[in-house]
Amino acid sequence: MSQPTAKNKTVESKKLKLIAKRPRKIKLALKSWFEASDKVDSDPLELNGAPPWVENAWAEVVKVLLPGNRLPTVGEWDMELLGELMGRLQAFGKLYAGEIPMGPIVQAENDRFQKFEASLPQSPERTVKEKVLARDLRARVAAVQESIPDVMKAAFGSSHADSEKYQRGLARGLKLSPDELITANVFERHTRTFWALANYWRVWVKCKSVREIYNHLCKAVGSKEIGSYKTFEIHVVKKIGLKVRGRGRPAG
Repeated sequence: MSQPTAKNKTVESKKLKLIAKRPRKIKLALKSWFEASDKVDSDPLELNGAPPWVENAWAEVVKVLLPGNRLPTVGEWDMELLGELMGRLQAFGKLYAGEIPMGPIVQAENDRFQKFEASLPQSPERTVKEKVLARDLRARVAAVQESIPDVMKAAFGSSHADSEKYQRGLARGLKLSPDELITANVFERHTRTFWALANYWRVWVKCKSVREIYNHLCKAVGSKEIGSYKTFEIHVVKKIGLKVRGRGRPAG
């Protein structure tokens, strides 16, 4: 996500509370994880200069990584929830690194998006961007893998109950079957749509209307997956505040 200001960091820290008997060492381990994850951060999601709806769309996509579709910015988190998050992140990293084979449905979904990407204009700038994205993804996956034993050690130093909770959550998060990605337990109805909107926002901001964006998505992804235009308006456009420079919804 985009880099928050000092003021925003203060506000964000008040929204999230870690429930543990001795949380100090756990928070230090998490801080090391965050720093390692952002070590090569070069705005991989292209949020600098993007309209506000792009970050809102990414927020909807990120929910698939989290237990119970909860974003890690609000509420109380115990060690079990933290362990499940880290296990889920590691499982996703292994899935897309090819260590966990994709199931047939997920593979078909992946092939569809690769075909869509291949249809986009090629350029030296895009090649550089793809290399940066791959580099940053590898850094984040490595940061998660290295931080898991550090948080485990901190959990053992907190209390026996906290260490049990962390290990239980970690094991549950790691048990991610390839085709679980497309089930209701992980993917919400419009997660794929949010991903396409967020990842290719530079394409969509050139469209003259929301209807034009909808037509492109239906052609690239499939009208069955995107849903009706009314569904798209209510559950996607309004939810993230999607706007274009043109008139929006055309007359008639």
